[in-house]
Amino acid sequence: MQISAPSRLARQTMALTVALTLSASAGIAAVTNSQTASAAAAVPSYSAGIAGETWTIENPDGCSATIGEGGNLREGDGFFQGKCQGAGQAPQITGTSDARALTFRTDKDFRYEGAIVEDPAKNTWKDAAGNTLRDRSELATGWDLPFHTDVWVGFDVRIPAGVDDVTGSGAYVLQLWQCTANPIGGVRIQSGAGNGHNVQFVRRGEEPGTDYNTAMATKSVGTNEWHSFVIKYRVEPYHDGAPKGSIAVYHRRVGATTVEEKLFEQDEYFGYATRSRCADDSFKNEFRIKFGMYKDYQPGATFRSDFRNVRIGASKAAVQPYNRG
Repeated sequence: MQISAPSRLARQTMALTVALTLSASAGIAAVTNSQTASAAAAVPSYSAGIAGETWTIENPDGCSATIGEGGNLREGDGFFQGKCQGAGQAPQITGTSDARALTFRTDKDFRYEGAIVEDPAKNTWKDAAGNTLRDRSELATGWDLPFHTDVWVGFDVRIPAGVDDVTGSGAYVLQLWQCTANPIGGVRIQSGAGNGHNVQFVRRGEEPGTDYNTAMATKSVGTNEWHSFVIKYRVEPYHDGAPKGSIAVYHRRVGATTVEEKLFEQDEYFGYATRSRCADDSFKNEFRIKFGMYKDYQPGATFRSDFRNVRIGASKAAVQPYNRG
């Protein structure tokens, strides 16, 4: 069930806490939020793929690069916007009535018209304008998950047998989006032959000297296995004197053990504080979560991910796919 987003008045009140600063070195306007831990914003709740709920994919044929036009998930009182691109098919409901999954896949027979090989070694492709071609099949929350606050997400994920190895920059199965720019965090399938069942935990931001292409951790999820993850995100963009944010990841293989493993917890800057990093004046001090599949275009290849028990909320106990109080 989705709790309604903060009211317009609440958003306006939060906006008044935003301070504009001028970077002397870069000569560009930056936006930072001076909100402290004691003034943490409320975290809305989302859920998808929950047993006992009615799942409906609305207008799958209309799923397109315009988010929300089709392929949307309606579940109970909750709603997730769909988005498709390239070979990405509309989200689907698969499995039997007592073992359902939300499934995201590519069509191996899809071809981008006029596609040009960008990097033969990595098997990446671009269009005539030089844009890297992507495939996606995703469901997304609203733009109402706050910075400076612990936001928890829990989910079960499965990568079936028979999918191809990922090339290029990897395949995101979960992303954090602040604005029209690169994702500020997420979970991706490791690129390269033999890596198709390794998930990596990554982040992106503006901290000087940081290689954001390097994963914080890598975990194998096997073949045809359900794996539960619980992740804490506390988004804090880099700027001089700001506290660091935090990412913590917990894991359990479904059916194999009742013991939860803490993979890692790190204090890191991530997210954008500089308005110019966001195209089309899309800067926000909030983010949304997308899950499903987003990857570089691979003609002739099939990729698939399955999800269930997706929950987003304010505490670990509220989102765990297991041991929920």
